[in-house]
Amino acid sequence: MLLRIFLFGSAVVAVLVAALVWAVISGQYEAAQPSPSASAAASGEPAASSSPAGSAGASASAEASPGAAASGEATMVEILNSDFGPDLTVAVGTTVMWMNGDSFAHTATEGSNGVAAPDALFDLQLAAGASDSYTFPEAGTYLVTCTLHPNMNMTITVK
Repeated sequence: MLLRIFLFGSAVVAVLVAALVWAVISGQYEAAQPSPSASAAASGEPAASSSPAGSAGASASAEASPGAAASGEATMVEILNSDFGPDLTVAVGTTVMWMNGDSFAHTATEGSNGVAAPDALFDLQLAAGASDSYTFPEAGTYLVTCTLHPNMNMTITVK
């Protein structure tokens, strides 16, 4: 059991380090200069979810942390116990990384109730312990589902 916890922790740390290295190399990380819009984003409220593809289930809605919500930043969704966790509200240009913490495969696919949206913008295949990401280039409401587990749904609102 301890080995399993150690391996999972190591995988999470590796993903976070890789994301940080990518951000530093690409020039999108500025530790000494916090964004002035970050404090303004903290006071905003999430938008209502509506989309032609349908609506997500009654999951709790949460704002991404102010630093993660700034354009060009990244935020992580950790899949645990066949659950994406809370809905997100992020800025245009944010990269969302899905990390599969379960011991079986999932997908992070634009769509709802296990069905991909027509012309889905992303369909990420996530083996056990794997991660993948998508950068949201335009404002809107994006429904996310797991095509393997139709009860897994979340909404990402991009402002």
